[in-house]
Amino acid sequence: MDLFERSSRFSLTETLVPMLDDVARAFGCDRGLIAVYDRARHTLRGTSGYGLAPALVDSFEIRMDDQPAAFQKALEAGEPMRVDDVVRDQRFSEPTKLLLIESGFQRIALVPVTGPESQPIGVVALSRRTPFTLAELRAISAVTNRAREVIVQARDAAEARDTSSAAAVEMEWMRSAINVVDDAVVVTDDQNEIVLRNTRAEVLFRVHDDDSEGRRHAVWMNNFLFTAALSSWKLEPAAPSAAREVTLVDPIEGAEIVFEVIARPAMNYRDGTLGTVSLLKDITQLRHVTEELVQGQEQLGTMVETIRVERDRLELILRNAPNPIVVLGPGEEPITMNPAARRLFGAEEQRTAPVSDRKRQIVLANETRFTSFVSQLRLEPGHGKAGELALTDPVTEAGLEMAVTAGEIRDDLGAVVGFVAVLQDIGGLRELERLQEQDELKSQFLSIASHELRTPITSVSGFAQLALRRLRARLDEAPPAEPAWAAEMERLLRQLGVIFEQSTRLGRLVRELLDVSRIQAGRLAFELQPVDLGELARSVVEQMEMVAGDHPLVVNVHETPVVIEGDRDHLEQVLANLVDNAIKYSPAGRPIQIRVSEQAGEARCDVLDDGIGIARSQLDHVFELFFRSGGDDSSRTPGLGLGLYIAREIVERHGGRIWLESEIGEGTAVHVALPVWSGDATEPARPAASAEKVRL
Repeated sequence: MDLFERSSRFSLTETLVPMLDDVARAFGCDRGLIAVYDRARHTLRGTSGYGLAPALVDSFEIRMDDQPAAFQKALEAGEPMRVDDVVRDQRFSEPTKLLLIESGFQRIALVPVTGPESQPIGVVALSRRTPFTLAELRAISAVTNRAREVIVQARDAAEARDTSSAAAVEMEWMRSAINVVDDAVVVTDDQNEIVLRNTRAEVLFRVHDDDSEGRRHAVWMNNFLFTAALSSWKLEPAAPSAAREVTLVDPIEGAEIVFEVIARPAMNYRDGTLGTVSLLKDITQLRHVTEELVQGQEQLGTMVETIRVERDRLELILRNAPNPIVVLGPGEEPITMNPAARRLFGAEEQRTAPVSDRKRQIVLANETRFTSFVSQLRLEPGHGKAGELALTDPVTEAGLEMAVTAGEIRDDLGAVVGFVAVLQDIGGLRELERLQEQDELKSQFLSIASHELRTPITSVSGFAQLALRRLRARLDEAPPAEPAWAAEMERLLRQLGVIFEQSTRLGRLVRELLDVSRIQAGRLAFELQPVDLGELARSVVEQMEMVAGDHPLVVNVHETPVVIEGDRDHLEQVLANLVDNAIKYSPAGRPIQIRVSEQAGEARCDVLDDGIGIARSQLDHVFELFFRSGGDDSSRTPGLGLGLYIAREIVERHGGRIWLESEIGEGTAVHVALPVWSGDATEPARPAASAEKVRL
């Protein structure tokens, strides 16, 4: 590319781009790309495109040594190349293939462009939907070869310009300047203006057209400082040839440069002009040697202090770390360890104890196991390694289950210089895992036992209820004539009633245990359907006949149906549990109220009683599993504390909420709020009354 860099007005793009547009249109191409060979970077770089976004053109760059190399081979061989399928062609490297696919290239013609004497210029890539024929490739190559003539003309024009007046001026400067020394040489006139300079001085005092604004400013400062220094030196009484110093600016780095200047008077014998020849010797390095030595000494002292602080900090961290930490050398010899590690592997005084000492034996055994374990770990691939190791506490002689995490310590060059191992006692974690396994087994047993008990209990309850009904029906048809026989039948009725009541309670308990196991296992399933909450409340009250005793049950239902979407059986279980709790914890004869209403877009069901109440300190715990109030009356009431826990889970899984308000001796109110069903529901006819009182 140096052929084109010598002329600012010559542009390779101006020569090839029109040719690319003409060729693309002539051969029905929808995309085209010019990739120019950059000799300095040894790459093919995109310069312009046809039908491509500028960003894609700018991102196109291929190294000449990449493999596979379709573009490179086309340029080196000087022959066009046809590609019928970019995706399947194996002559492209993966990055090049991805870039071509992203650019929309399909079937490609790669045509090299060369300059005079077969100098590589670049590659023209054309793409279209249909494959290129060999005749079309030769035609495209002929068109691109015509660009060579334009390139030859441009080269000749550039060489002509290179031999213009600038060359004559530079030759005159070369005859006047002294370039045989590495130091800067400057010639100034009687006004202290610089008229001549050698190559080294040009870096400091001459501005070029392509210089940045910062370099221009630095050169201007150097000219000003140097001419000002010359003017002041001429006013001094010292000899003109005395060495003086001046500080200038490096136009490239921007750093200060100190020069020793030796100035001698000179005369231009052509016109008799007096001037000065100055030799500037760079003494910056010499001047900075002492400063660097002093700074180095200060830095050394600072580094020593920093190392000491870091060492103390590391020692403090290791000393206070709860886990044992051991640092090993390249030969797996211990370098340092914290107190927790010394407890396991022994301090220096313990190592000198007799071999017969029990603690010394445990320490040696621990050290042997650890060394063997680390040796095995180091054979595994990767920097970080982990495993488990069994050790013994030297003090308590208890077994320790230790998790070991180890890693290599590498220097700046990547060489392994050590090994650090961190040990953690996981005995408690293992015990927790064992307890969790036992808890899971217990839950499984509870689930299986509840499931197995459910069938026989249901049978007992059903047969007891059936026997109770038949016996009552038979006694109603033919009452016993003898008083003793009548008393015996009455006692039998009571016993059957107790069997039915207790089996029903046991069945409810088994169902609650089964629900708890399902909830904890995440297997509690719902069959959702529209449910009339008021009708559900009436149904629950009717089912509570056997356990209500002399408690009046009052049902207040909203005038219009309050319909929700939920699982009827589980919602019935919730309401039955709340009514049962109100009955159990209320004195005899006190009424129980069940209210169904719609408030603020929510379906509400409230169960209120005048019972013993619950202390405020216990309200946050009533929905916990197995929780029971600590009052005297509650301790005499049967139950396991499962009902409210199950009720909360069912309500919340229906998208609702449940809460409780209570005071000791003032009764309890349990509130359930559920989302109102938004669909259409066909409800059965209902009584017009908004409240009814049921005495069970």
